[in-house]
Amino acid sequence: MYAQLFTQSPLLVLPLVALALFGAVFFTVVVRVFARRAQTYDAAASLPLENDEARHV
Repeated sequence: MYAQLFTQSPLLVLPLVALALFGAVFFTVVVRVFARRAQTYDAAASLPLENDEARHV
């Protein structure tokens, strides 16, 4: 009974589309992060180590 319901339901395509969209976005982000050079991240990596002249209280 459940097999017929699952095979004939048009809503079962939506989770597959969501999974494909997630996979595409994840793959794109991973490729963009690893494709950048290390010099791109040097400024952001040293931010916590810089002296802060103005104290925010």
